[in-house]
Amino acid sequence: MAVITLLTTQWNKLRSNLLLRRLLTVLSLDILVKASAIILLPLYLHLMTQDEYGVFNYILSITYSFSILLNLGLYIPQSKLSHDYRDPGEKGKLFYAINMLLFGSCLFLVVPIYLFRLDYYAVSVLFKTAVNYDRYRLWVLLLTLTSLFAYMLTNYFYTVEMIDLIKKYSFSRVIGINVVSILALYFLKKSDAIAVRFISIGVVEALLLIIFYRHYIRKWVATIDKRLAIKCLMLGLPVMLSNVFNIVVNFGDKFFLEKYVSYKTLSIYYLGFSCASVISLLSNSLQNVWLPLFFKEKDLLRNLAKTRKMVLRLVWILTGLSLVILLAVIVCLRLSIIPKNYGPMVYVLPLLLAGQVVICLAMLYSNYLVYFEKTSLILWSGLGVSAVSTLLNMKLIPIFEIYGAAATLLVSNGCYLVIYYFIIAYYKKKHLLSKMIA
Repeated sequence: MAVITLLTTQWNKLRSNLLLRRLLTVLSLDILVKASAIILLPLYLHLMTQDEYGVFNYILSITYSFSILLNLGLYIPQSKLSHDYRDPGEKGKLFYAINMLLFGSCLFLVVPIYLFRLDYYAVSVLFKTAVNYDRYRLWVLLLTLTSLFAYMLTNYFYTVEMIDLIKKYSFSRVIGINVVSILALYFLKKSDAIAVRFISIGVVEALLLIIFYRHYIRKWVATIDKRLAIKCLMLGLPVMLSNVFNIVVNFGDKFFLEKYVSYKTLSIYYLGFSCASVISLLSNSLQNVWLPLFFKEKDLLRNLAKTRKMVLRLVWILTGLSLVILLAVIVCLRLSIIPKNYGPMVYVLPLLLAGQVVICLAMLYSNYLVYFEKTSLILWSGLGVSAVSTLLNMKLIPIFEIYGAAATLLVSNGCYLVIYYFIIAYYKKKHLLSKMIA
């Protein structure tokens, strides 16, 4: 009887835990999305050559990196300020200002680059050998823009806690992109597989944005508020600039690998990265659910206590999950579900998994720099870490190849974690002193 009472009490506690309930709701969907991507991964590996898989993922990384810069860091004021404004009209002005700034970034950054063909200069730097970029150029542009607005739309849904719409949008994306991509690759076997995948992803993303963006637009209040726009930029631009350094850290490994290894070896690294991204799935899900609750809590000490508790749990959970992923990959290679020529991935995967765990923890601590409205510190942290990352990539990748790249990623993001931890400790102490004086 006592056991039943204890279990009932624990169950009621779990049911009343808002963060846990939301996390499980979002995570269950994200697991479905990621699981389908992992399950379908062998199909892509069999429908594309190893070189095509390597080149496709390399271009995709460049595309997503550029779309991150285009958002000007505006997801930060969207997440933070929407909880500071209670009035729906003020929120509507905020969402409108953010989107007008996004359209402005596309107009003043993308259009000149495309018209004056400046992207060809970037291609000449990013690729050691010539690729048929003309064939992909239009679709890369489409995917860049759809990625930009898809990210902001998803961030909006999480910010205003529209969980049902998140489910529908995420589910539609994974089903639409994978079904169209696989069918197109299968029936257009003689076509360029890289172009086929870019066209499939870009078209599906564009159609879904047309369908779902109306939920966002309905909340806009079409009033230009210069003060609000400047405030958004003041919060967002330092984050955007820090994203430049994050790209150096998190894309630099692929950039230097492309220069020193074959596309076959690069494909092995990307496959390992895809498997390790299950960890980032959990961390992104947690971040999306955590942020609205985090910014609502105005008691710093209570927030710190919650974060500390979360970090301790995450270390155990993510370590266990990493072991499961590693074992699953080994089994898939033994059963030839994953082609055996991707076998060397097993040896680099532990480093990639460890790097993803560190990234997850660093992401949680980075929220405090927004909480304190000290986003400029993210910029300076990024400057230092990107310099360390570049030097390590230049030294380690020519010698150790994919293992050097994975080690650099782990060390660089470890530096982020340490820096953020000490910055938080400083501002915590400052906060406590100010309360004592008051």
